[in-house]
Amino acid sequence: MRVLLTGGTGFVGAWTAKAVADAGHQVRFLVRDPARLETSAAQLGIDTGDFAVGDISDAESTAAAMDGCDAVIHSAAMVSIDSRQADVMLETNLSGAHNVLGQAADRGLDPIVHVSSFSALFRPGCRVLHADLPVVGGSDGYGKSKAAVEKYARELQEQGAPVTITYPGMVLGPPAGKQFGEAAEGVEAAVRMRGVPGRGAAWTVVDVRDLAALHAALLEPGKGPRRYMAGGKRVALAELATMIGHAAGQTLRVYPVPDVLLRNVGRLMDVVGPYLPLDAPVTGAAMQYYTQMPSCDDSPSETELGISYRDPQETLADTVSGLRRVGRL
Repeated sequence: MRVLLTGGTGFVGAWTAKAVADAGHQVRFLVRDPARLETSAAQLGIDTGDFAVGDISDAESTAAAMDGCDAVIHSAAMVSIDSRQADVMLETNLSGAHNVLGQAADRGLDPIVHVSSFSALFRPGCRVLHADLPVVGGSDGYGKSKAAVEKYARELQEQGAPVTITYPGMVLGPPAGKQFGEAAEGVEAAVRMRGVPGRGAAWTVVDVRDLAALHAALLEPGKGPRRYMAGGKRVALAELATMIGHAAGQTLRVYPVPDVLLRNVGRLMDVVGPYLPLDAPVTGAAMQYYTQMPSCDDSPSETELGISYRDPQETLADTVSGLRRVGRL
C-alpha cells in the first residue's frame, strides 16, 4: 500500500519510513522542505523520491498529499520547551491532527496511525502506564498539546474511524542522519556531567527501531480502532548510570539530589529558562516525568503484533555511538 507519512524528516518518522519501506510498502512524505529528507530519511537508505510539499497546519496541502494513498502514519508535531511557544504549539499540533487524521478518516483511509506520547497519559502516582488510561496530559505546553490531540484522536476512534494510537516512552537509538529525539539530550548531558542526578528517578527507554517496527506492523486494514503502549523498559538511576557509563567507556555516578529539589528546579526553569542563554532540557514537566516515572505495559504489542523490544543497553550504546559520530560527544 502507499502510506502517507508526516514527520519523515525527524527521528521517529525517518526510522518509521524505513520500517514501512522494508515491509514492502511505498512511502509518500509530506514535508515542508524536501531537502531535509536528504539529511534524515535518505541517510537510512530509503527512497525519498515520492514526496508532497506542504504543512500539516495547512488543510489544502495535506489533502493533496493524501491523493492516491491508502493509509497514513502521523508522526509530525511541533516540539518546544519554551513556555512562550505553548499557544502556537497547541494550535499547530491540534490543527495538524484535524488536517491529517480527520481528513484521512473522511476519505476512508485504513489504517490511520497516530504517534502520541506517554505524556498524554502520565499522572503523578500512576504505577503502570497502559494504552487505555484516561487522557491527562502534562503541565507544560507540549504535554497539553499532546493531550488535546489525543482527545481528538479518541473521538475519531469512538466514531469508528480506523485510528490506531501508539504511546512511545523515551525514544533513543541510532540517529537518522543527524536527527535524534529529545531524549538523546539526556544521554548527552549524563555523559558530560559524568553522572545522573536524583534518588527515585528513572527513564523508560524504547528503541526507535522497535517503535518503527510497531508502526509498520500496524499497516493492516480492517482492524478498526486500536491503542498500543510502546513505553519501553523502566531503567532506574543506578542501572541507567551503569548502562550509559559502559556505552561511553567511563564511570558515571548517581548524584543523590532530592527528587523534590529537581522538580522545584524544573518549575523555576519554566519561568526563567526562556530568558537564559542556554538550551537545557530541564522543565517542570520533564523533572516530573523523570522523578515519578512509572513502568509501562507494552505486552499487547508483543503478544498481538510480535514486536520484540531491545535491551536498553543496546539502545543506549547505539545512542552514545551516534552522538559521537555526529560530533555531539
